[in-house]
Amino acid sequence: MAAMRDISTNINYNSGFVVVKPTLQSLTVYKMMRNISIKLGHLREQQRLNIVLHELVKYRNKINATFLDENKYVNGARYFEHMRHLLPQKGNTCRSNDNNRCSVIVVHNNWIITKAAKIYRFREHLMWLYDGEDQYYSSQTRRYIIYTNPNPNASRMNISDKMPQTKRQMSALRTALAIGYLLQRAVILPKFYCDPQASRCPLNSLIHIKTFDVYFSKQYRENSFLQHPQVPNAVKQSIRYHKLVSHSARQLSAGSILNINSDDIVRQFGAFKENLINVGILDKINVIFSNHSFGEIFKKTVRQAFKQSDYRQQKLGAFV
Repeated sequence: MAAMRDISTNINYNSGFVVVKPTLQSLTVYKMMRNISIKLGHLREQQRLNIVLHELVKYRNKINATFLDENKYVNGARYFEHMRHLLPQKGNTCRSNDNNRCSVIVVHNNWIITKAAKIYRFREHLMWLYDGEDQYYSSQTRRYIIYTNPNPNASRMNISDKMPQTKRQMSALRTALAIGYLLQRAVILPKFYCDPQASRCPLNSLIHIKTFDVYFSKQYRENSFLQHPQVPNAVKQSIRYHKLVSHSARQLSAGSILNINSDDIVRQFGAFKENLINVGILDKINVIFSNHSFGEIFKKTVRQAFKQSDYRQQKLGAFV
């Protein structure tokens, strides 16, 4: 057998992508794995595979197990993190729609927890083609809003502004989702910024995707959405640039939160027919719902949906 190599010190052979010849020795390996699962049901398949291979080598049984080429068959930690593919980049030869010169044949989407996060990461990297019954990509009629997070390294932040970078970005996301709800448009995510160096990062670097999807799964799209080949050109070309807040108004409100009433948003954008509306920067803008009861429900939903996490989705905590 030949398996993808994992980076763990305790587990070497990755059972998620393995080529196995139909031999008697291979059959013995999987029979032994089945016996272990009966005795120790809590062990994962990968743990059982490596225990068996270790035992066979220990007792000098002939077993021919090797690793696939690590540069062609790559695990999730190596490809997405070590090779610095947190976001798809222009000119990257491994982009799914421009991969003729890519040395990587297979990427195993592991080293990230939950199915929801794995699907989100594949979508973000243009590695997901399933359109679904709701025409996730190919809908000709669905409408969207786009907004931008200012780059902390390029923009001049107000000196007196002490709001942490992550909190500002989560506030802008909350505002975008409120606008999307009011206009019945899905939100196309911006790039986010992480760590003290403000490196560009995807949403799963900040939020627990599985929890977020419970409340907002159909109401947003990944940052690379418009680059996907299944998104119709008619949608991509039907765009209107209309900032929610003008530059002069933003200067007047510098250092403070600017509140905008939900009715004003509907009056300003509700008649637009374009598939895409670029509303500009939503930093430090708050939507006040004219329906107070719904506003309280929306706030509660956001509190439940926004749970802080890390890139691999191993942590789950509240934003402070």
